[in-house]
Amino acid sequence: METERILLIGGVALVKGKVQDAGVIMVEICYELEPMLRKVEFTERAPFYTISLIIRFGDQNSLEPEYQRISRKYDELPVAIEVDMARIRRQPKEILKPIFGRATMIVLRNVALKYNLPSEFLDEADKLYE
Repeated sequence: METERILLIGGVALVKGKVQDAGVIMVEICYELEPMLRKVEFTERAPFYTISLIIRFGDQNSLEPEYQRISRKYDELPVAIEVDMARIRRQPKEILKPIFGRATMIVLRNVALKYNLPSEFLDEADKLYE
């Protein structure tokens, strides 16, 4: 499973609008966090290997993760949050990356708590998105 990702992030618009560079930012966050997640064997004891985070661009901020059923076929935990499109629409990368990064950290903390996974490293990872 070494070639499989522990964290995947994607986005979907629920309301009309454009989020410049959203995909690029999400990929960067995955690449930044992946080595940390591997080092602590984040999903070693979990009933899934990959966390698939979908950031919904909607009309509210709802950072409480919404969990879906674990996919046994893909060994994946689907999780979603919602960010307010009005807040992020047409924002530059310097603004968006900390927003997406902090949202991802909230999800990782929540997943760690829910599945009793290592979380000590998350304090250090938080500093990436201050």
